[in-house]
Amino acid sequence: MRLVILAAGLGTRMRPATHGRPKILLEVSGATVLDRILELGEELGLDPLVVTRPEFAGECRRPGVEVLVEERPTAMIDTLYYARQRVGDEPFAWIGGDMLFSEPAPMKSLLEAHRAGGHFASFFYCRTERFKAKLVLEPEPRVAITRQGRFSCSIPNFLLHSGAAFTYMEEAPREDFLQRGIESGEPVLAREYPYQVFELDTPHDLDVARRFFEPCPSLY
Repeated sequence: MRLVILAAGLGTRMRPATHGRPKILLEVSGATVLDRILELGEELGLDPLVVTRPEFAGECRRPGVEVLVEERPTAMIDTLYYARQRVGDEPFAWIGGDMLFSEPAPMKSLLEAHRAGGHFASFFYCRTERFKAKLVLEPEPRVAITRQGRFSCSIPNFLLHSGAAFTYMEEAPREDFLQRGIESGEPVLAREYPYQVFELDTPHDLDVARRFFEPCPSLY
């Protein structure tokens, strides 16, 4: 199964730390975010596909890692859809290039359950409003992509999908594809992630992640 790593942003909210480069190239306690995500992918047995801009393709190349160049990136989910040309209709996983997870064991469990259950989507939620994808669990699952309102749960950017996900992305707005799948009756699996998740959105976030991972040059 592919792990699509979205690395086509310019880290504008993280300047001057990023100097206009993707956040995935930031160093976090002895390793770049990219190398930590690649290590996670290896731990999960996933084949990495890094999607980035032409000017950063060289910095994203690693032995055994495929790099897909997106000439004119616009938005994160558009970049994910762009990866369809390499993923095809097969099941896949994807992760935001600014996400760091502190414990891989729940991710292994989610991957196994996803494969066994044939779900349209499997994902984690955290009991925080931090992440842009918000989750309402009752009376039935509902996902909203918003920074507005008050929500008790949100979804970090690591998700597993069947190939049908790309079909739902064809409709605008593309970022609502997960909710459209739910409304169409597609089966989803949501589990709480009980450990720390780091989204590198501000310089403060970067400082917090560096302090956490300082004793962990290797994540596992």
